[in-house]
Amino acid sequence: MKNFSIVLFIALAFTACVASKTVSKAPSPTGNWDYTITGTPQGDFKGVMVITEVDKVLTAKLVNDGGTELQIEKFLFNKETQKMSGEFDYSGALIFFDGLFATTEITGTMSTSGMYFPFKATRKN
Repeated sequence: MKNFSIVLFIALAFTACVASKTVSKAPSPTGNWDYTITGTPQGDFKGVMVITEVDKVLTAKLVNDGGTELQIEKFLFNKETQKMSGEFDYSGALIFFDGLFATTEITGTMSTSGMYFPFKATRKN
C-alpha cells in the first residue's frame, strides 16, 4: 500500500508539471488596429488604434488618417471579461469609449451627450 501511495504521488506530481507547461498565454489587445467610427455628425472616422503595454499597464491612442493623435485617458482592460474602456477630449467634447476585445477584432461604441456611434477595429498584420 505504501508503494502504491508513492507511485500515485509521483504520477500526480508529473501530471501537474505537464499541465502547467501546456497552459497558453491569453491573447493580448496590444498592437495596432485599423478602426472605424461610423454615423457621427461630422461623418465617419478611421485610422489606427495603438494599444501598448509598459510595466503591465496598458495605454491606447487613436491616430486618424490625417496623423492626429488622441490619447485615450483612463484606459482600462479587464482580462476576465475582455472589456475595455476609456475617454478622451475631441474638440472640447468628452468622448467615452467602450469596447469588447476578441483575438482579431474590437467592437463597441464611442459616445457623447447621449449619442452613441459604432466602433469597430481589426488587428493589423
